[in-house]
Amino acid sequence: MVTKYFLGPGPYVNTAMTADELIAHGNTHREQNNPDSALACYVQAMAVDRNCAAAFNNYGNVLREVGEPNGAVAFLQRAIQLDPDNITARFNLAVAWLLAGDYTNGWPQYEYRWQYEHLAGLLPSHAQPRWTGQDLADKIILVQGEQGHGDNIQFVRFIKDLAQRGAQVWLQVDHSLIPLLQNCTGIARLISYQETAHGFDYWVPIMSIPAVLGTTLENLEHTQFYLAADPALAQNWQRTLGLKRRLRVGFCWSGRRDSWINQHKAMPFTEILRLIQRNPSYEWINLQVDCTEEENTVLTASGVASYPGSIRNFADSAALIHNCDVVLSVDTAVAHLSGALGRPTWVMLNWFALDWRWLLNRDSSPWYSTARLFRQPQMADWATVTNRIHEYLAWFKI
Repeated sequence: MVTKYFLGPGPYVNTAMTADELIAHGNTHREQNNPDSALACYVQAMAVDRNCAAAFNNYGNVLREVGEPNGAVAFLQRAIQLDPDNITARFNLAVAWLLAGDYTNGWPQYEYRWQYEHLAGLLPSHAQPRWTGQDLADKIILVQGEQGHGDNIQFVRFIKDLAQRGAQVWLQVDHSLIPLLQNCTGIARLISYQETAHGFDYWVPIMSIPAVLGTTLENLEHTQFYLAADPALAQNWQRTLGLKRRLRVGFCWSGRRDSWINQHKAMPFTEILRLIQRNPSYEWINLQVDCTEEENTVLTASGVASYPGSIRNFADSAALIHNCDVVLSVDTAVAHLSGALGRPTWVMLNWFALDWRWLLNRDSSPWYSTARLFRQPQMADWATVTNRIHEYLAWFKI
């Protein structure tokens, strides 16, 4: 006879299973957005094999995903102790520390991103030395963009710190960001990813700068904005929008639609549409650049102003955002852009698998002084978020 135990709210699990089988079951539950059942399976895997690094890693990772990064740390450290070559556990530990606001430990550990999954093997290689704190007076430093557009927009704030150390800063980023950053303080030269840079003295990945600077939550500079919209483009959008008679609300409800995490970060279209239709007295501006034709038709019927094909790059987005009174966005590049521009930015955040940069248990962001955070109280609960947005819009004054 096979004994079975009930593991929390999830399924009965056969105790004759191996640790690997239990982990596989846990992974399936996580993919099905059932973290409690996933955790239960990982606990059983640890009981079956107390030296199973993968079980400790997965348990710690899901603890972080449900908002318990401090609890996750010990499990991830145990996974690394059992398997020092476990890059996944080392990366997960970095993310747990960063989500908890422990930047002192988090930034150095975050260097393991260059050995983790989609970034593995992508760390640039140059004959020049990597910058690790050397004197930058009268030196040229190449700052290399990385990962998503939002990452680069968030971390470009550190360029001026390098310039203040006497460096001439070259920044290499995706071509779509170059028009936005042309007048960014401290950047001497912009280079696209398609170009090859020569003649610099040092180089550094953009998200590695705060580790070298020793950035913590306590010393992170609070500034209203560090990017600005192009005045001519902003004026063009002002003419396009026409005379403002009502509160202008820009909105973006989804990130990159082909990414796994977007299922949690993105708000269902029906939810943002319901919010718009509940608030017809505002002038709604669609900032979703990949809005489908069908979505655009529905939004237009609800009185939304959309400009398909008119937003060519982030400079256009910045100029349009400049003309909005408030921007509502899920965790995507639009949120970072609006925050970097110093516009009132209301970020609508997922509960499960929250990105580390938004921290926990706060409605403000140390990264963007004009941002207000609206958090899901539980998984997939966007209704609570939009209800709060509805209330705040009624109170919002410009």
